[in-house]
Amino acid sequence: MTKRRNKKSRYTARHLRQKDNLLYENLQYIGDSDTPTDFELIVFDSESITKADYSKPAELCRNLDREKNNYITVNGLQDVNEIRLLCENINIPRLWMQDILNSNHIAKIEEATQGILLIVDYYTLKDELLDTQKFSFFLAKNLIVSFQESTEGVFDEIKTALDNHGGHVRDKSVDYLLNLLISNIINNNLMVLDKIIEQMIDIEDLLMQFSDNVINTEIQIQNVRKNLLKVRRGIFPLRDNFNVLLNSAFIEHANHIYYKDTNDHLLQAVQMITGAQETISSLVDLYLANNDLKMNRTMSRLTVVSTIFIPLTFLVGVWGMNFTNMPELTWKYGYLFAWSIMALSVVIVIYWLKKQRMF
Repeated sequence: MTKRRNKKSRYTARHLRQKDNLLYENLQYIGDSDTPTDFELIVFDSESITKADYSKPAELCRNLDREKNNYITVNGLQDVNEIRLLCENINIPRLWMQDILNSNHIAKIEEATQGILLIVDYYTLKDELLDTQKFSFFLAKNLIVSFQESTEGVFDEIKTALDNHGGHVRDKSVDYLLNLLISNIINNNLMVLDKIIEQMIDIEDLLMQFSDNVINTEIQIQNVRKNLLKVRRGIFPLRDNFNVLLNSAFIEHANHIYYKDTNDHLLQAVQMITGAQETISSLVDLYLANNDLKMNRTMSRLTVVSTIFIPLTFLVGVWGMNFTNMPELTWKYGYLFAWSIMALSVVIVIYWLKKQRMF
């Protein structure tokens, strides 16, 4: 059964690599979401805003207004053909199409003559389970496109600000809107990191009690460690490549201050992850120390019990010898005498153990 599972896992990995191969002609969505694909176009400037939903990208592209700011939202990546048509109409390179359709792709920031591509991970933490959703953004002149696997309203607050002309979003260019979208995801991920660190603190408090009632702590530590590695995988590539945005011609110099603020949040996330990784190591050491203490306690209890029964075993062994002349065996009060001697030995041993602070 194990060999069959491992074989399937290796086949899946090869299959995913094949889909990303440059020789592979057909685009395919690599992911688990079954959300149908739909498109929304928001055309806005400081004076007006129009919103419309589309099922086909051809009609959407005919309504683009290159003199204004255009914000396209793509929810669901199931309909690969329609997404391909949209990408071709707005001049997204084919390699980037593959990256957008691959939910397992690592986070990245990349620039080409056509525009900028960003792939960002959005995390949600429920109990101890970390769920990851992939967001992709394409930025070009007067155009921003966001791709997401579900219809979850992650950017509802930003869209409300667009509708109500709040936060000066409509007064600025689309690269300012892109920073808002990225910042929204990063701030969410910071909150998830806070929750992971709170879980680590709870585990540490539990281990510091050195109680025998601590159960499945190793599973909790392992779950936190895995979640931390996932978040690290989504944060560090963005931090390493964020200068691409600050040096890009697609980002107006006036908006650099906002991107630098977002970069500060990324650096904060990196520091939190680095500190959390050190805490994980401390938790593992504390868990091992806790196990050693439990073992010592168990051995101490066994020692106490063994010590109590050593004199009793000796007495039973003496009186169990088959010598003919043992006066106490024929004595009228021999049985009571034997029990008295054994009880007295137990009391003396317990008193001595108590004095030695064995328990």
